[in-house]
This record gives sequence, C-alpha cells and structure tokens, in this order.
Amino acid sequence: MFVKLCDKSILPPGEPRSFKIKGHEILAVNVGDKIFCLDGRCTHAGAPISEGTLDGEVLTCPWHYSQFNITSGIVLRGPADKPLKSYPVEEKENSVFIDL
Repeated sequence: MFVKLCDKSILPPGEPRSFKIKGHEILAVNVGDKIFCLDGRCTHAGAPISEGTLDGEVLTCPWHYSQFNITSGIVLRGPADKPLKSYPVEEKENSVFIDL
C-alpha cells in the first residue's frame, strides 16, 4: 500500500533527506529527476545514512564509509555486507508515494 512521503519539490537533486513514516526511517534522494527511497540506517552499524555523501549513484556512509548504490541499495564497498532495503516509489502530481 502506497503512502505519501512528501512533495517532490522538497527533494533537490543530489541531496539525501531523511523521513520518519509509520515507524520506518526512510532515506529519499532525487537522482536524475527520479526519486529513490531506501532504509535510513546503514546496515553495518546503524549510521544515519542521510548524513552521508552522494556522488552520482554512490552513497557513502558517514561513519565507516560503506558505499551503496542508491538505485538498488546494493553494497559497493564494506564494511557493510547487507544491502539497504529499497522501496517502490510512485510520483503523482508532484507528490512522492512509497510502498512500505
């Protein structure tokens, strides 16, 4: 079931943003005018992944520098060995909806 996360206008390109919705911490980021949503905590040590850095499609954790692909959540570099959960996203009339 899709629920509204936010207006797309508050997600400028390349700036990861954290949201709390229905008991989930979600990272949302606009890359190439497409919105991607993943779990908001690193799978290695629970760092707030939205405080990391984004270079293209590569998100780097702020604590131990694990790297994840923002489009799929897969691990590109450890110490993390589990991917970030990726959530289906729909965009309608400038609003972003996420399937939790």
